[in-house]
Amino acid sequence: MSLLLTVPRRAAPPTQADGIRSTRSAGDARNGAAPTLLVASGRGGAGATLLSALLAVSAAGEGRRVLLVDADDFVGALALTLGVTPRGSWTDLRAGRAVPADVATPVSATLTLVAGGPPRLADAPRSAAPMSAAERKACMRRVSTLAETMDLVVLDCGARLDHVLGAVTPAGSERLMAVSAGSDPVGLAATYALCKAVGLSRPALPVEVLVNRHEGSEAARCFDAIEAGARQFLDFTPRLAGAIPADPTLDAAPVSYTHLTLPTILRV
Repeated sequence: MSLLLTVPRRAAPPTQADGIRSTRSAGDARNGAAPTLLVASGRGGAGATLLSALLAVSAAGEGRRVLLVDADDFVGALALTLGVTPRGSWTDLRAGRAVPADVATPVSATLTLVAGGPPRLADAPRSAAPMSAAERKACMRRVSTLAETMDLVVLDCGARLDHVLGAVTPAGSERLMAVSAGSDPVGLAATYALCKAVGLSRPALPVEVLVNRHEGSEAARCFDAIEAGARQFLDFTPRLAGAIPADPTLDAAPVSYTHLTLPTILRV
C-alpha cells in the first residue's frame, strides 16, 4: 500500500512551500551525474512551472548547486516567475550559435537558470523555422554539460511530452515527476496518459507522481487511481513523490497581479 508523504504537523497551516520541502528527495546519481528531475504534467495549469521553481529555489536555499532549465521553446515562463532577465535562451544554442555558458543566468550564488522561449541573444535570427525533435535534443545535450558542476538539475517540461523525451539522455540520472492537480476524471486521466506515453517511449525512466493542491485522503485517492491504472494496463507502478496542499496565499497572488497590471495593459 502506498504511503502518502504528508507535510509534518505544525502549529501553523502548511503551505505549498512546506509541501515542496517534504517531497524533495534528489536520490542517488547514476554514473556520477547530477540527479535530474523532469517536472511535467498531463495538461496545462497543473503547476509544473511553479513547482519546478519552488523545488529549485528550496534546494538552492539549502546550499545545493542547482541548475533550473525551462524546456519551453515558445514562451519560457520561468524567468518571469523568478523575476530575472535571462542572458539568453537554450534555443540560442541551435546550430552552434552560442555555447552553454552564454545562456546560463545566475539567479543566486547556488541557483543557475537556463531560460526557455525564443532566441534572446543580440545576433539571434528572429524568424527561424520551428525546432525539430532532433534539434531540441541536441540543444538539451549541450545544456546538460552545465550540470557537471551541479548537485541537482530541475527541468520544467510543462505539459509537452516532446520536452520530456528530448531531455532524457542515455544512462542518465533522470526521473520524471508527473504533477497531478485535479481529482476530477479528466485531470486523473491526463496524468495517467502522461505516465503511459513516457512508459511506452522510455520504459527505463523512473516515474513518480506528485499530487498538487490536495492533501490527506483526497491526495491518496488521486494517486491510488493513477497507480491502479498503471499497474493494470501499463505493467509498472509509479511511486508517490508526495502531496502538496493548496495555498490560499499563492492562489490570491495571480489575482492581485492581474488587478495591478490590467489598467496598464488597457492603456497600451
